[in-house]
Amino acid sequence: MSGAEAEAARSIADRMPDLTIGLFGPRRVVRLMLDSAHQLSERPGAQRIKFLSGIHDHPQQAEDRYRQLAPRIDAAVFAGPWLYDLARSGGWLTGPATHIPLTGAALYAALLRATLTMPEVDLTRVTIDSLSAQDVDEAYDEIGLDSSAVHCQAYLGPDSVAGYVDFHRAAYQAERSTLALTTILSVDRALRSRSVPALRIVPTHASIRDALQTATLLGQGTRLGENQIAMVAVHLVPTRSVGGAGDYWQQELALSAHQQLLAAARGAGATVTRHTDRLFLTTMTYGALTRATDQLQVAPFAADLGRRLGVPVAVGVGLGHTARAAEVNALTAVEGSLDSGGEVAIYLGAAGERSELPVRSPRPTARSEPGERGGTSQTRAAEIAGQLIAAVPATGDDRLVADVETVAEVMSVTQRTGRRMLKELVDAGLAWPLPPVRSVSGGRPRQQFRLLTEKLE
Repeated sequence: MSGAEAEAARSIADRMPDLTIGLFGPRRVVRLMLDSAHQLSERPGAQRIKFLSGIHDHPQQAEDRYRQLAPRIDAAVFAGPWLYDLARSGGWLTGPATHIPLTGAALYAALLRATLTMPEVDLTRVTIDSLSAQDVDEAYDEIGLDSSAVHCQAYLGPDSVAGYVDFHRAAYQAERSTLALTTILSVDRALRSRSVPALRIVPTHASIRDALQTATLLGQGTRLGENQIAMVAVHLVPTRSVGGAGDYWQQELALSAHQQLLAAARGAGATVTRHTDRLFLTTMTYGALTRATDQLQVAPFAADLGRRLGVPVAVGVGLGHTARAAEVNALTAVEGSLDSGGEVAIYLGAAGERSELPVRSPRPTARSEPGERGGTSQTRAAEIAGQLIAAVPATGDDRLVADVETVAEVMSVTQRTGRRMLKELVDAGLAWPLPPVRSVSGGRPRQQFRLLTEKLE
């Protein structure tokens, strides 16, 4: 590779995201994977990749090792198809993964080792598991050996492994075989404990390199997918009381919604822009979106925002490879959410795929213990709001407004208790704080609260 080509390769590698790949399997195979990984990392322009070893000596340990490393890796490589299939069928494979393929090439090395270390073995009378009869026949043909007396039991899925030990032992005891060749460590150990000559078939460096390169591509796809642009359109759903409120109320509601979204987006590394008094757009990466939605299982922002504002909230999630594409999808999606009155959020993917995300609170509503004073906090707040609505006269625009003094008078409590009651109403989404009203005589501005009557209808 020329100097210019090497520089170009390094430039490409620098633009690719760093990756972490997990290597899972028995100690010997993982060591071979680490050796091959080291060779790959020394190539000019090689991407920065960190390899983590998940060594286990028994299949029952595989799940624990994977779960320990899963949050830290972008892709996984398993030592063979058996462990990979166990992970898939067991439901604990949570990310992109591949496995080292089983090929006849691995058999060559095993046969050579048998010739050098076990001269008493007749290589034309052996048993071989995992590999297909076609792979075995081709391997024997290439080295000029007769395979007519070689017995094979191919890998057909995780359940087929359970019969490997009996397959090898029966052939050896019947003197049809002089050696058992197996790809499974536990089978090798079981056969040796029963005095059956056995030899492990281990993957070649070429097969390992192919698997590592496949995992690298899978990891790159995951990282680049996480870097897709996601936009969340949040629209305050019009209600009777909000629709009839004055411009001042609309401005206050929009300001509070913007503040609440900014606080929520800050933790996700997102940005928020205000399009209208009722429509806001939050921009983030796909990776941040999946974390904010429990892997696209729940609508982002909707439950908390609606509860704090006291009005329904429609949410549309749009994905795209450009900001414009994501915005178009988000605005289209939020229209669908508005049609449901904000009951569900709509997700539109970059390829046009559509799904509904339920709206639920990320935290369960706190409940009082049985017999606790006042019952549940929500019930208590509703009772307070009901009494205030019955006693407080409406303003000129049909709004019900109360302050601490009003609550204290209506509920026959101290002002301190009245202030605490208003806080309960705000937390329950039954009241909305208005800007303080300055007194003409000076002193501390009066804090007023709008009672959200539609929440009790």
